[in-house]
Amino acid sequence: MIRNTLFTAVAATALMAAPAAFAQTAPEAAAPAAPTAQTPAAQTPAAAGNVIDVLKERGQFTTLLRALDQAQLTETLASRPAITIFAPTDEAFAALPEAERTRLLDPANAQELRNLMLYHVLVTEVTTDQIKGARGPISTAGGVDITLDGTGEAITVGTATVTQAEIDASNGGVFVLDKVLNPNAAAQGDTEDAAPAAPATPATGVNAPNGQPAAAVTTTASPPVQNPTDGQVDETEDPANPAPTPN
Repeated sequence: MIRNTLFTAVAATALMAAPAAFAQTAPEAAAPAAPTAQTPAAQTPAAAGNVIDVLKERGQFTTLLRALDQAQLTETLASRPAITIFAPTDEAFAALPEAERTRLLDPANAQELRNLMLYHVLVTEVTTDQIKGARGPISTAGGVDITLDGTGEAITVGTATVTQAEIDASNGGVFVLDKVLNPNAAAQGDTEDAAPAAPATPATGVNAPNGQPAAAVTTTASPPVQNPTDGQVDETEDPANPAPTPN
């Protein structure tokens, strides 16, 4: 498949654009001193491999590597500069229900898997020093923000804990996580409880003059009224109105 078709338009745009700055309270790194004739600039050796090579060398990311392949992200992450990967271990993936793992790796759900993988990627290189002592959101390659928190004893990424930080690679770094991140939960955010709906007014089929439904009316049957003359026979015939004589 041609490489340009590996991502949706949204995902491709996200990977090409640098994410928002992390944690406004993050300490700024001091500018390095300019080299002088007496102190020549130190040569920093480049890391041996890219972020994908690092994941393969560690041997504890087989499920993650398979997911990246299935999501058609491996080539891009290997060649794209300044990449940070939050990498759940095989144990972290094993903690997911087996049915969920199978569903995510099903080719029919490639877009959902791609969104999940992009939520574990930053299109910038983040260092431990930037995170330590700071807390704030940063945009992932999938466009959904995630919170990095370095104010506690351990660095956390969303709901996951970093078990090994900043494994260097030639094009970025890897932070090892103990849990698979969930972009759906992050996208929902904190929502206020919806106000309870007003109880429905029973329909009566009758409207009051003001157009509003009229209040329900209960009708009670009245007891029968006895006619005082029922069952009585006139003993005296009225001369002016004689009864008809049967033939």
